[in-house]
Amino acid sequence: MAPITVKILPTDNLNLVLNQDQGVPIKAVFPPNTVFTQKVTIQRDNLEIVGNGSTIVWSDHNGMRPGFGTSDSATLTICGTNVTISDLTVKNAFDYVTEGQKQGGNIAVRHGLQAVAVFTAPQSKGTTFHSCTLSSWQDTLFCDGIEDTYDNCTISGNIDFIFGRSFATFKNCTIISLGPGFVTAPSTMANSDKGLCFENCNLICTDDVPDQSVYLARPWHPQGKSGVCSCVYFSHCTLGRHINSSLWTTMHDSKGGTHTPEESRFSIEN
Repeated sequence: MAPITVKILPTDNLNLVLNQDQGVPIKAVFPPNTVFTQKVTIQRDNLEIVGNGSTIVWSDHNGMRPGFGTSDSATLTICGTNVTISDLTVKNAFDYVTEGQKQGGNIAVRHGLQAVAVFTAPQSKGTTFHSCTLSSWQDTLFCDGIEDTYDNCTISGNIDFIFGRSFATFKNCTIISLGPGFVTAPSTMANSDKGLCFENCNLICTDDVPDQSVYLARPWHPQGKSGVCSCVYFSHCTLGRHINSSLWTTMHDSKGGTHTPEESRFSIEN
């Protein structure tokens, strides 16, 4: 069935427009270079979004009220199958820098600063981003769906800013570290063959990021969950001066456990 083309207006409620006509494929065409200050959840299948350089922005963060978790903070949540998005910026504008300065101390143990730009929910499948920009600081991209693909995208953050249990492929992407920290935190299940896979990506940093201050990965075991064996693979990627020569590091879980690269599936090929 051919998709129905829907032209998005600058005044539209995206949650209403993008989730209409559930039974037929939709091609949603955004107006050029328009900012939508909205929190959006896609609850449908077979949706193509043509962003035309537009932006969706919101500023929630983990713990902003009781029971409000990391995934709840997402500016854009995808729950459907076969959702394809191109030429769109998705940003979580939470003021990480100011709030982080209030807490001070070790960046690895600050709390309540997770602010997701994009969350692919566990029920999602076949989500694809082409030439998109995903922007936040901590926990920018939460990959928890089935078979995500990111092609020619720009993703920026500082702490675990690409994380989750998905089999997600990143091709020809630019990965920008905004500060010292960790690029990825995979939580791949042990029975999954693949986790986060980076092919021909360019890992760079902003000018103020110190040399050797960023690790490629640390193994995330949510709430000390059993059955996790974190998996990340970098193939023919360019690593900037900010990447620590050790590449990987340990991670502690909320139950007091420590998880190491040696017990994980971390690999790199140049």
